[in-house]
Amino acid sequence: MALLTRDQINSAVDRKWEDVPVPEWGEGAQVRLMELTAADRGYIEAGSVVAQGQAPQLKVESLKVYRQKIVAFGLVDEKFERLYSNKEIGELDKKSGQVIERLAAKVQELSGMGRFAVKEAEGNSDAAPSGSSASG
Repeated sequence: MALLTRDQINSAVDRKWEDVPVPEWGEGAQVRLMELTAADRGYIEAGSVVAQGQAPQLKVESLKVYRQKIVAFGLVDEKFERLYSNKEIGELDKKSGQVIERLAAKVQELSGMGRFAVKEAEGNSDAAPSGSSASG
């Protein structure tokens, strides 16, 4: 198998998505949630910690809207465009915490984040490394 080129990597569709029912928002209501991009994950994670000397600490203000950020970055329309801009994330503060928690967990699952990252890593732990390695 040939190695991929940059153009092939850039054009590959590699983000998972899932339509999820949200009965709390109306009969038959559903939303489309999509796996976060690397940039989105970085933005959310970087906004949740603040470096203090050598030990990063959790940033309380950012953690208050952590789930809303995850949901806002993961909610997309039929064309896979985000429904909420960064400036509109606060609108999700008024929604049911239980619903936001459930949707955030689904985005995390799709994105392999948090407890879902551990599950994914455990599933890949039996795989043997391929290629060669050099030791010095």
